[in-house]
Amino acid sequence: MFRLLKLMAYGLLGYAIYEFVRGAFGGEIEQMVGRMQDQMQGGGSQGGGGSSNLHRDAARANMTGPGEGDVEDTQDNDGGSVRHAVGRGVVS
Repeated sequence: MFRLLKLMAYGLLGYAIYEFVRGAFGGEIEQMVGRMQDQMQGGGSQGGGGSSNLHRDAARANMTGPGEGDVEDTQDNDGGSVRHAVGRGVVS
């Protein structure tokens, strides 16, 4: 009985650590894996790869993200609800 509880606790702790690491690194891990796969498939040749690399890493140029904002629901005093974009990068 206690072994099962101990196993469940270790599983939850491991999952929490996994999610923390995944959240801390964001999409960088997937980007690194994608780059390694591209290098292995391309044979490591650099001919013409520079321009596509610029397009692929354009999102990384802004360290804090693309700045698109989030769509949120806000409630009016009369009980109505309005959806609008809020956050960094929203201009209207």
